[in-house]
Amino acid sequence: MTANTTSNVLRLFLLRHGQSELNHENIFCGWIDAKLTEKGKEQARHSAELIKQYCETNHLDLPQIGYTSRLIRTQQTIETMCEEFGLEPQLQVVYDFNKVELGSNFGDDKKDTTKIPILQTWRLNERHYGSWQGQRKPNVLEEYGKKKYMFIRRDYEGKPPPVDLDREMIQQENEKGSSTGYEFKEPNRQVKYELECTNHDIVLPDSESLREVVYRLNPFLQNVILKLATQYDESSCLIVGHGSSVRSLLKILEGISDDDIKNVDIPNGIPLVVELDKNDGLKFIRKFYLDPESAKINAEKVRNEGFEKNP
Repeated sequence: MTANTTSNVLRLFLLRHGQSELNHENIFCGWIDAKLTEKGKEQARHSAELIKQYCETNHLDLPQIGYTSRLIRTQQTIETMCEEFGLEPQLQVVYDFNKVELGSNFGDDKKDTTKIPILQTWRLNERHYGSWQGQRKPNVLEEYGKKKYMFIRRDYEGKPPPVDLDREMIQQENEKGSSTGYEFKEPNRQVKYELECTNHDIVLPDSESLREVVYRLNPFLQNVILKLATQYDESSCLIVGHGSSVRSLLKILEGISDDDIKNVDIPNGIPLVVELDKNDGLKFIRKFYLDPESAKINAEKVRNEGFEKNP
């Protein structure tokens, strides 16, 4: 692509968060609010360096806006990256597409270039893994068998059994631990997702297929991410999500078929650049990893999760 055409391209820097505490333990995380490990923070720093190098080499500005899920591992990832960029993140939870505050000077020459707005939404959350959340992947594989395990994990329609949130959600007080044999639990939704629960008619899931992740994510992609990119003529933005939410974004943007999406695996902490044509309705142009060799190796590890012994 020539220098004359780069201004006609919107670049989405997509990233699966750095390694979390439950990634490290080979546990289905879903909506459990696991923090980053030290390795995860280092992956975030390295991702920022890769993006900086790419932008400098191609004479591009750093992303002007960022997006994360409502889970702490994506927030920690983008905050670590912003530190490397030398930018101060301005966090804002978005529960209503019509209530997005970017500041009066965003998009013009008077904007504060030391700060970057970060919009957070539950729609970018990881797929809800239902009753599999908090369980070790090899144990689930043993219980369900390889065929059903891989269907639920990778197929577009695969869906884990729903979770009983009365048992598995952390309560506000008098927490006595899990009654299902594992200690990892979801945050109390009335606290964690207070804005969503009290300000909008949003139904949060207790289990999801990838199809359902695509369904709840696409409105945010169209009505916030791509709309703002067009409105402010952005050259790029940074989206830090999860394996399933990044797969969902790729499915929508690239038009990946229901069958082929099961073969798409997203490694932790390696930036993926998606280019869209501003002159052709943000049509997909191409995608590429900033560290393709590491991405290939680590994507294969993601596919094989559950087939290793418990740590």
